[in-house]
Amino acid sequence: MDVNSGKKAPSVDSPEPSTSSSNETKEEEFTLPGYKSLDDFIKTCTAALVQSTQLSNKLPSKDNWEYYMTFNSFQKTMKSEGTNILHTVTKILSNQKVKGNISQRDMDEQLDLVVDANDTILEHVANNLDEMDGIRRNPEVELIEAAIAPTISGSWNVNKQMVVPNVHRPNHGNHSSTAAPTVRLLTAKNIERPQVKFKDRLDNSSAPFEPRIKDKPNALKPLSILLEMSENGDHPYEYELDRFKSPEDQLKKVKPTIYKSLEETPLFMVGRPEELADMAADLAKYSEIAVDLEHHSYRTFQGITCLMQISTRDTDYIIDTLELRDKLHCLNDVFTNPSVVKVFHGADHDVEWLQRDLSVYLVNLFDTHQAAKALNFPHLSLAYLLQHYCKVTANKQYQLADWRIRPLPKELRNYAREDTHYLLYIYDTMKNALLDAANGKTNILESVLQQSTEICKKRYWKPILTEDSHMGVYRHSKKLFDNQQMFALKELYRWRDKVAREEDESIGFILPNHMMLQIADTLPREMQGILACCNPIPTTVRKNLVNLHQIVLKAREQPLTKVVKLTW
Repeated sequence: MDVNSGKKAPSVDSPEPSTSSSNETKEEEFTLPGYKSLDDFIKTCTAALVQSTQLSNKLPSKDNWEYYMTFNSFQKTMKSEGTNILHTVTKILSNQKVKGNISQRDMDEQLDLVVDANDTILEHVANNLDEMDGIRRNPEVELIEAAIAPTISGSWNVNKQMVVPNVHRPNHGNHSSTAAPTVRLLTAKNIERPQVKFKDRLDNSSAPFEPRIKDKPNALKPLSILLEMSENGDHPYEYELDRFKSPEDQLKKVKPTIYKSLEETPLFMVGRPEELADMAADLAKYSEIAVDLEHHSYRTFQGITCLMQISTRDTDYIIDTLELRDKLHCLNDVFTNPSVVKVFHGADHDVEWLQRDLSVYLVNLFDTHQAAKALNFPHLSLAYLLQHYCKVTANKQYQLADWRIRPLPKELRNYAREDTHYLLYIYDTMKNALLDAANGKTNILESVLQQSTEICKKRYWKPILTEDSHMGVYRHSKKLFDNQQMFALKELYRWRDKVAREEDESIGFILPNHMMLQIADTLPREMQGILACCNPIPTTVRKNLVNLHQIVLKAREQPLTKVVKLTW
């Protein structure tokens, strides 16, 4: 996602005239039509803003507004002025590269867009002022790459050929090296939070998740009937999934279609509506597609689907689900088509993410993870299937990458496409293997398809805070807390949950479990003691240090043992 930096201010490195006449020369060079200098322009704008504010304050409000609106002349005037204002605001938003059509939104959404625009414009001003002061901000995403060497237990287990190098770019191809893989974390210092620009509002409350689906392609039960009968956000395609039967051709052996090499296969990056339309038209030509998602959960409370990969027999696609988040529901035409097989590997989470973020549902899924279980493979990972069927060593060096990075680095593009590029060939061979395992019968294959259909029926459930939510962390820690410590743990957990929902951050970002347990365990008397329990210190802990200290002090006031009241 591009980061707007605003118009460039005059550079401080430009030579400044030393004579007194230079100021006059500068004023003559001021090119804003109708104004002699920047000061004149600022004074005129300020006067116009003051006058506009005064006039707007004189407009009737509440009951007086309703009375004036009974006059046709007043209505026409207000409508005309409102149209002019919207037109002016639209031009300002366009000039400042703020996305969104304000004229097609309701009042609350218009206000949200104006607030976001103000933040963007102020950021531009701050960048320009910093640049004038000689403090240049780099608007480009600054990549940070870190390597994690494999853990080796004892000198006897050292591979003499294994060398853990410094950070380098991965080789996307068949890897013959016996060296242990190095996991790499690819992130950036200044990634813009994508959820700030989402058109749909993120609901981090404890209210149940409600499907946002607005139309229902390939429906057996119309969406209108479903909405009338629905309770607690029922699955929109549950009726269709209950009645789904695999097409006959899907239950027959096939000659596996060998995959093309990565170099021979075109890769299309889909980030604009017109590109999405072209891709959707292409997908409609195929009876099988392979799909995968990339997800981010650290800097958001519920998680964000950042990328979607789709492969056909001929083409690889990488879709920017951050940019096209509100438009990808059009994929339901293909994703819910019972005649099109959607091949995933381990779709349990993908199904929920598609519902939550993209309003996309699945009908006719083949999960290669379920197939691997049915074939009793020793390993169930996609990496194992790639090696077993394609003799390709999966490149998992960037499995810890931050998929919010825009533009997407080449390393991540190559990494992402490999997850689906070979999957249709694996589907062909696994389907044949399932038929062979049943001596030509279809019962094992149908069992895998039924398990895959059950995965399609999964519904997304939002995380909900309960009275005992903190007990999961406590049991996992295997600590023994007295009543004071348990009180602190519960209150810290509730505080963390509240802040995470409000700021749309993960609970791990707000306060990791081990730090929370350490604070509850030691119950520091001083605020400095709370900071000593955290290394490194989360920014939210510094910001809310007084609140955390109050929780600890209140915990210390509790009795060491909890009094249990018996009722007779």
